[in-house]
Amino acid sequence: MSQSKRRLTRLKLLANFFENVDIIAIYIKTDIIHNLFNENQTLDYNKLELFHLQYTDSLIELLTKIKKKKENDSLAVINEININNRYIEAFEEKKNDSFETDRKIYSGIFSEHLKNLYKDLTEDRAMLNWNDVLYFHKKYAAEFYRTEFDEEKLKPNSVPFYQYQDYCIERKLLGKLNIQNFKVRFVCGYRVERDEYELFKIFQSDEHFVFNVEEKKMYLIDDEDLESLNTNENESNQISIINQLKRKNEDLEETMEFKKKSLSEDVELVLKDYLRNLESIDIMSKIFDVNEETNILRAMLNLNINN
Repeated sequence: MSQSKRRLTRLKLLANFFENVDIIAIYIKTDIIHNLFNENQTLDYNKLELFHLQYTDSLIELLTKIKKKKENDSLAVINEININNRYIEAFEEKKNDSFETDRKIYSGIFSEHLKNLYKDLTEDRAMLNWNDVLYFHKKYAAEFYRTEFDEEKLKPNSVPFYQYQDYCIERKLLGKLNIQNFKVRFVCGYRVERDEYELFKIFQSDEHFVFNVEEKKMYLIDDEDLESLNTNENESNQISIINQLKRKNEDLEETMEFKKKSLSEDVELVLKDYLRNLESIDIMSKIFDVNEETNILRAMLNLNINN
């Protein structure tokens, strides 16, 4: 009886692992048979041992093999999750939190730059140092500027420009900036290969303009083109990588849990046959007359459990 109890314990652990309704039903039926012998000492325990040898042991052997393979597969997934977590931690440690602060400061610097540009144009002089505003894209474009966008929407139209040093500013834009005292806000940046664009919003208006860094031009962008662009605040590509890795880990964990409990169609069919056979016999009179050749689990042990 103690050996029978140990078998039941192993079968229960397997039922808990797979959470399969047929395995649970088989465990319950086996437990009932065990208790019949446990509560009736006049029964021949050798018949219970024969039942376990021909049924329970084969089932336990099969499920143990499948469980071991699934645990090995899960170990590989867990290893991948752990590696992803190490990368996430490393990226989070290096995450640059100064961009948001510098973005606001840059808006003020660019506003002052535009004001001085207008002053130089009206007084016919050229005193500006463009490095005062070019520092920002040099520092942040590679990590923060958006790379997926329709570049044609940011290209300049054929409009009149003022020439200032090596740079051009649309005449209409300069007039609108003057009305708002040259106050602007940096919205976001875009980057494709070596071309970089910065989008600005004019203070107290719905108007936006583009600073085309490569072509050294500033010009208004129309509403239709603007609506087709992603104008959300720039996000570090390291944060994007972090979010991708986190989503990957969530998918891996979900898939691992599903695969842990799933069984191949062949195994599912054999389990149903096993349960049907177990439930179709008269426990007290026939279960102990099972011939060796009727043991359906012998074939089950030869299944390709890799699927």
